[in-house]
Amino acid sequence: MNIPTFANIQFVEENGYLTKAMLNYIDELNQALQNGLSDNGWTLPQVTAAQLTEIFALTGNREMPNGTMWYVTDAVPPVVVIKIDGALRKVTTTPYP
Repeated sequence: MNIPTFANIQFVEENGYLTKAMLNYIDELNQALQNGLSDNGWTLPQVTAAQLTEIFALTGNREMPNGTMWYVTDAVPPVVVIKIDGALRKVTTTPYP
């Protein structure tokens, strides 16, 4: 999910209403959250295997925590991958239920 970057700008107009820039920011933030989270389920980030390799190599405060999940689109078949105890683990593709 790509959360919009907050800009340190004027928050409200003199009349107390939000500025147009803040309205746009909040609209963009709400849309990003609605696209990723809903009552119908969570949308996982879709990445390629190469992108996941780059993401997994991040260190320090950019490192993804355990429990982070991705949907790898170019795997055959496509697969859900979860970081568990510092390692990437794929979810089996057995039929549900």
